[in-house]
Amino acid sequence: MTKKTRPLPRMIRICAAAVFLLAFGFAFSGFAGMSAQFLHIQLGPALMKCAAAFSLGTLAVVLGIALFTFLFGRFYCSVFCPFGILQDAAGFLSRRKAKAVPDHAKTRCAIAGIVFGLLLCGWSGGFLLLDPYSNSGRIFASFTLGGLIPPVLIVLLAVWKKRIYCTTVCPVGALLGLLAKHGLFKLAINEKCVKCGKCVQGCPSGCIDIVNGIIDNGRCVRCMNCISTCPLNSIGFAAPKRREVPVDESRRAFLISGGILIAGLAAGAALAKTGLGKIGEFAHRFKILPPGAGSAERFAAKCTACQLCTVNCPAKIIVPAPGGDGPVSLDLSRGACQFDCNRCTQVCPTGALKPLTLEQKQKTKIAEAKFNPRNCIVFQEGEPCGHCASVCPVQAITLRKNGTPRPVDTARCIGCGACQEVCPAEEKAMTVHEIERQILPDAERSQADES
Repeated sequence: MTKKTRPLPRMIRICAAAVFLLAFGFAFSGFAGMSAQFLHIQLGPALMKCAAAFSLGTLAVVLGIALFTFLFGRFYCSVFCPFGILQDAAGFLSRRKAKAVPDHAKTRCAIAGIVFGLLLCGWSGGFLLLDPYSNSGRIFASFTLGGLIPPVLIVLLAVWKKRIYCTTVCPVGALLGLLAKHGLFKLAINEKCVKCGKCVQGCPSGCIDIVNGIIDNGRCVRCMNCISTCPLNSIGFAAPKRREVPVDESRRAFLISGGILIAGLAAGAALAKTGLGKIGEFAHRFKILPPGAGSAERFAAKCTACQLCTVNCPAKIIVPAPGGDGPVSLDLSRGACQFDCNRCTQVCPTGALKPLTLEQKQKTKIAEAKFNPRNCIVFQEGEPCGHCASVCPVQAITLRKNGTPRPVDTARCIGCGACQEVCPAEEKAMTVHEIERQILPDAERSQADES
């Protein structure tokens, strides 16, 4: 007698994913305030932050996600990853039934090796291109070319092979898959299975071998479709079976995958060595950088252009790179960097912007103002003004007794742009210019140099 299906596990997973997707969208709305830090639980950014601006809290996030994945599998991919949710939506709309997909382990190991090899050598370029969080941020935050390419590619891949991005391309998925494959509680098919194939048709990862009655838990993203569609309740969590494949075959696959991963790490390290040497030329195109960036070279190597800082900047002066794929920068022609704000340094999930306290941020020199008396209306027209001195938060601009501004005290100036913003001259008498590298407070400067 056929039993009823169990839709509840799948519905719970979908509802949890929908809640997180709403939270993700809210964080990128620009109205989330410091609640945008909620997104720091994303694994990709947490890994990058461990490399760029290590903290015990970030390490705890990484270890917590790793432990949960080892115990229960890749629920992270089906609930917390916004790219995963996008693929589910694209796959659902395509209405194509899924089918078993070969395990592209060699491709997965090669990609993961290169991306993590780059990261270990100080360059987040691989994550900029492939990290699901950063690409999702560009989708939510902007309509630039860099923001449109990822969703188009993901939709095409999802229509073609459902979750193949998660199981083959994503470096975060590769790491989680390794933990899940050797994890504690696995999804398994029991003896009640009659091989009807409904679980295969609903599996977006293509990881169910119905002939041999095996689920590849390394690729399974815990969508719960199989549990919800099985009419005989023959799929559930169980202790792992020993030797699901012959020992020799398993060992051979392990050695091949391990060799490819090591080769990928070496290739990533070689690319980093070459790329980091040339990144300075690329980095200096972006002029003035947000506080906490350090040098242009460091920031270009760490920033993955997730755009969380651009949408959460209250002054709206942080702008994406042309095309969207590159480090953000400050456009002080739009306004000034607010003296009492350090939001960008707090919401940055990757450590590309050092997390500065408000006091530290107020001492960080991001640029330098210059005064041109030829454009000043006080010098040229004799009109009283003094706006620049009145708004300077660090008293780097002072007035003489006759009301004319003195040259900018560059030792005090932090380059916030407030003077430039209020200057009433048609051709600004106060202008802000980039400096070779940001001058951070002493305690932060050495840490930034190290990272």
